[in-house]
Amino acid sequence: MFERLFASRRPKTERSVSRPLETRNALTVSPPPIESLRNGSGFQFTGLNRGDFYRFLRDRIPIVSSGIWTWVHLCTTPQRLELAGGEAEVHQAGSLLEDLQGRIYPRLDGDRHGLERLVESSFLDLFTLGRMALRVHLLPDRSGVSHIEALDPYRIRWQRLEDGRSQPWYEKDNGELEALDSATFFHRTLTSDLHQPDGVDPLASIPFVVEIEQRMLEDMARSSHNAGTQRLQIRLAPPNREPGEDQESYTRRINSYFDTTVRQFRELGPDDNVFTWSDVEVELIGGSGSEGSVWKINREQVIEDVITGLKLFPWALGRSHGTTKNWIFAQYNLLMQIVDSVQRTGTDLAEWLLHLELRLHGNLATPRWLFAPNQDPFIVERNKAKLLELERAERLVEAGILSLNQAARELGYDKAWKGE
Repeated sequence: MFERLFASRRPKTERSVSRPLETRNALTVSPPPIESLRNGSGFQFTGLNRGDFYRFLRDRIPIVSSGIWTWVHLCTTPQRLELAGGEAEVHQAGSLLEDLQGRIYPRLDGDRHGLERLVESSFLDLFTLGRMALRVHLLPDRSGVSHIEALDPYRIRWQRLEDGRSQPWYEKDNGELEALDSATFFHRTLTSDLHQPDGVDPLASIPFVVEIEQRMLEDMARSSHNAGTQRLQIRLAPPNREPGEDQESYTRRINSYFDTTVRQFRELGPDDNVFTWSDVEVELIGGSGSEGSVWKINREQVIEDVITGLKLFPWALGRSHGTTKNWIFAQYNLLMQIVDSVQRTGTDLAEWLLHLELRLHGNLATPRWLFAPNQDPFIVERNKAKLLELERAERLVEAGILSLNQAARELGYDKAWKGE
């Protein structure tokens, strides 16, 4: 039975404003990091660098990397900014926000699309760590945003106040705690939990699965002579003992014959043949038998568990196993609902920064950050369904069963049936 890589614990705290800050879920290593994570990787998992550990898994484990990459790029569709308000304000806001784009990304590399890159990076943190944290630094005269600081979300501590709300604090390198101002602090989690404000790690359910897969692959490499590879079993029938031959001479003769036959098989070239008496029997064993099939099934199950832990479907990573088209259609709809939900986090981040910059300059224009929808592979089927729905409504109107306004309302055209 495989032991878990790490376990979580939460300290008991009192419900008082003066109580100690809640500590983040600590990690204890039991057993020490597996060899595949410890040797030759340049990474040491201490139990406290959880964020680095999850990033290590994302960068080194192909199935984890593919799953996170898929989620991030499903959510990072083309983005655009819209501004509403007076003509003068919109014109000024466009200029202000264009300047902001050049300095909003934490890395100074001259990119003029900093907000899009910041949103994409926030998605990467969300799907890797389950949370993201940013802090805005203002210009000395507080006339605008100076830059963005990416905070380690595992250093965020939460203090529960008497009214039930949680106050965030940030742990510095020296261990001191710094209060975070809600006006300049942005924190979001992939999964919301009212009792755990720091969120839930999406990879927390699969590290032990990753460990099993790594050990399984290592075992398969060491024991490929027992599973997955066919071998020859060569059985030699010993010759009969000749009349008057003593035991020692007989043993020496059959051993010499055995060694000669073994050498003949070992030195067999691709275009050579083996010539023996009828006392040699050759049989294939392993490979296509039950042992190899069991290994394959077990490894596929591990991969399926990782995909499930990442809240994806196998077909999204090119591992569809005979799923029907209707079932994939339903799964695609669910996937897009999740994408829409996560994209709202990106919209919140972008609009929060844009609003802050404009209000600091006294500009009252209203910015909106929009994501383009993902391409719909079922658009033909959806359009056919809409046409059938329209034809049905038209027949009901012609038969006098529904009025034109009632039909428009059933089809979802609110403005039409309201007479607008």
